Amino acid sequence: MAKKFTYGYDVNAYIDEALKRLQKCHPWVTLEHFRPECSYAIESEGRKHVFVSYFKHDDGTSDRTVVEGDGEAFIKKIYSDHEWWVEVNNDTTESYCLDVPGEVDIAGWTLERYEFRKHIYGGISSYIQAGNRSTGGSREFFLPESFFEGTFDDFLENYNNFVAGCFSIPVRWAKETPGLKEFLGFKK
Repeated sequence: MAKKFTYGYDVNAYIDEALKRLQKCHPWVTLEHFRPECSYAIESEGRKHVFVSYFKHDDGTSDRTVVEGDGEAFIKKIYSDHEWWVEVNNDTTESYCLDVPGEVDIAGWTLERYEFRKHIYGGISSYIQAGNRSTGGSREFFLPESFFEGTFDDFLENYNNFVAGCFSIPVRWAKETPGLKEFLGFKK
């Protein structure tokens, strides 16, 4: 078996590996949560095998894409096809909005909203919104379960290393925010 096919020629092995990786941040995810329009195969083309992804459109047509690279590239393709999908379909059940202290500058934009969210299937994310006089934007970061295994100080360190630099949370601000620690599941 060629190195390209690290998990053999059974497409389900690659799908299962992508699922396993998604579950590191989204432990509630099952194959039933995957995007139904996407499917995968390992097919013969001439004398070689190729990784293939399919996307089925609403009109019944579908696109076939040969995924270049090895098994790792195929797993990453499967992962990326479903990461956003499972996140937007995990509705927010509860949120904790931090009071934004004055004019907090994020790379030239003013911080407008910073909140942590709990979700229907599980997991916690942070949602950050910022803007300037002519435009704005937001980012949501789903947090790995491992961030919640240590202390609140450990969480803050892991969190600030995880999110992009300008989206980090000032440690003193987080520690002084009443109820945040408890909302995230840490004891007083």
